[in-house]
Amino acid sequence: MIDKKQDIKVIDKNMADATLEKKETIWIDALSDNFTIHGLYWVKENKNYHRLPDTLETRSNLLALASHPSGAFVSFITDSQSISVRVTNSSASYMAHMSACGQCGLDLYAKVDDEYIFLATTKINKAEFEITMVKNLDKKLREFRLYLPIYVSLLKLEIGFDSEAQVINPCDLRRDTIIWYGTSISQGGCATRGGMSSSAILERMLKKYEVYNFGFSGNAHLDIEVAKTLATIKNVKYIIIESESNNTYQRTKEKLFDFIKELKDSNPNALIFVLSHYPNPYELVNSDFHKAQLKQKALHKRIVKAFNSPNVIYIDGEKVIKDDKYEVTVDGIHQTDLGFLAVSKYFYKKIRKIDQ
Repeated sequence: MIDKKQDIKVIDKNMADATLEKKETIWIDALSDNFTIHGLYWVKENKNYHRLPDTLETRSNLLALASHPSGAFVSFITDSQSISVRVTNSSASYMAHMSACGQCGLDLYAKVDDEYIFLATTKINKAEFEITMVKNLDKKLREFRLYLPIYVSLLKLEIGFDSEAQVINPCDLRRDTIIWYGTSISQGGCATRGGMSSSAILERMLKKYEVYNFGFSGNAHLDIEVAKTLATIKNVKYIIIESESNNTYQRTKEKLFDFIKELKDSNPNALIFVLSHYPNPYELVNSDFHKAQLKQKALHKRIVKAFNSPNVIYIDGEKVIKDDKYEVTVDGIHQTDLGFLAVSKYFYKKIRKIDQ
């Protein structure tokens, strides 16, 4: 039990859990035609918030992670002065080093002068909750987006509006796409909230691409059935592969080339970026670990070189994060928002330069 004299929620009301406004609210299921779901390629056939098709047969751990809707968001236009959510997740937050807002929460952004501006997150740590995210907004039509949880399964989501409010579907899915495949870092561990993974930040920066997050925590094992599935996504312009830390040297040697080839054959004009590891401070204090990292990096370079293609590009993760590179993680591996922002800025500059 927390001593009330020491409870920050009592001492500072701004730290208290969010609550539901007691007013008449109209609830609409987020999977209805009132909204557009971004970042979930198979949402219409799945009729849920899974990142891979439910028909895919693969490892159970991978399928469990695919039910986490990391990077996905719901977009809508409304003149409602308050916006609420009614949420059923598979669990509350459960990791010591990642915030509840990032694991099981939702982020609300509003479009202001052609920029998406963060408004609110769900300040509550429960598997099921009803809260009002914002209230007393100006009564004017405005576009919003609601980012979904990074590290739990979202079982049901309803969005609440004032009873007289208009709710309009923007119908704004982008034609061209980016595939981001990788580890827990790509999934978004340990972003403070749903809108702060690298894939989400990059999508907001570029504004012209539909970005699909296929980060699978501890399970970016270069499964060929996953590559075949991702190869069915249309109009792919860029592919980012960040898999090194989830694979042994041997598995990388056996699987990475075929994984890349499957995606390259299906997207001959797409640029494929293959990342080596990001900066890890353990390399500075353990020479054996440092040697193993260099060996992995050399292997990635050889595999990329074997394609002899300008469309398969090796990227040294050490060069992606240059500034404060040992201050951008929560545990030496998983990034804070500072790390996700640095990665997003790197790819934004690279993609913008290529697109020009």
